[in-house]
Amino acid sequence: MEFLNPQYLADVIAAHPHYVAAVLFAVMFAESLLAVGYLVPAGTLLFSAGTLIAVGVVSPEAAVLGAALGASLGSFCSYAVGRTFSTRIEGLWPFSRYPSLLERNRVFVRRHGGKSLFMGRFTKILRPTVPAVAGMLDMPLRRFTLFNLSGCLAWTSTYLGVGFLLGSSAEFTPQQTIQLSALLLTATLLFGLTTMAVRRHRARAADS
Repeated sequence: MEFLNPQYLADVIAAHPHYVAAVLFAVMFAESLLAVGYLVPAGTLLFSAGTLIAVGVVSPEAAVLGAALGASLGSFCSYAVGRTFSTRIEGLWPFSRYPSLLERNRVFVRRHGGKSLFMGRFTKILRPTVPAVAGMLDMPLRRFTLFNLSGCLAWTSTYLGVGFLLGSSAEFTPQQTIQLSALLLTATLLFGLTTMAVRRHRARAADS
């Protein structure tokens, strides 16, 4: 199966930078959505893309543009959900399951205003929920857009930059970098699935 060949993948990625932009856009968009975001390993993918930039496989412009646009649009959708369903958002997951999460996010947004969108970008537990709470609290659209765009650009650039620095210092070949990226993504997914299974088991045990 040729698509599992690291050299083949490196050639395809280098020849089609728009593929990378499209994948990063889709993943960052999903990771920024309320509820869905907790299940998506966006940080690991950004980190991996940064290492691929370092070895010349991925275009930095395509990576930053695709990731930042996807993240900002996903956050806007969460903001719209919060604004539209403000009176019913408590019944949506994860707030229906963890009501304290909504209150903590509400306090965080009220305390920091627009800056909460920027700071929340760098915390996994806040990233998918802060935009929805901002909409729920009727944050002005102009303020939301300003801090959302700047936060998404800073977050994606930072994670890509960390991956770039690692890839530059480690002197990996493109093939080795792709193999490492695949390993990191697999490990992250397995960790997430294991964590979900453990939490479900504990919740069932507590209910019984």
